[in-house]
Amino acid sequence: MDESAPVGQESIDDRLLEDIYQLIGISLGEGAATCQVCGSPLHEGDAVVVYVFRPAGEVMFQVGYVLCGDEAHELPEEYTLGVRELVVEGRIGVCSDGAMQSSWPVLLDPEVMQVSAAATKSVRKIPDGESPANVASDVEVPETPEARAKVSLGEARRRASRPDDDVVRGLFWGDQR
Repeated sequence: MDESAPVGQESIDDRLLEDIYQLIGISLGEGAATCQVCGSPLHEGDAVVVYVFRPAGEVMFQVGYVLCGDEAHELPEEYTLGVRELVVEGRIGVCSDGAMQSSWPVLLDPEVMQVSAAATKSVRKIPDGESPANVASDVEVPETPEARAKVSLGEARRRASRPDDDVVRGLFWGDQR
């Protein structure tokens, strides 16, 4: 199959895949993970929605906050110019360092739900089952208030419990766990 991106230009699919690879196993902070809104503790295996951002010129994403599965929690509707922002759902995992006898919560099975390009203050939802390349470009069309993207935390729970078919699990590709 021929490459569809012109020489010297990066395809949107490649950029979003790079974003997802960076998020696999991203630390959710030191110590116990808690919900930013209600303060409830988050445990290994819990479905979560995570807001991550990367300012223009930076290489790595940073975690802004983590939300638990409470349906009442709302995500921001306005985003920041000059910052690439993603709303990602996944599960809580625990990474351990035996030599240092420490562990910390990490994000497992990240799935990008919303993208806000650095050039906009709006967000685009990535519909379930649709290719991220169709909606994750830096050229975004503003959505109507009726179609404004909202991530259902119940939906995050449903996706977290689906089969492992073609999903990246844990910190590594393939069968390594």
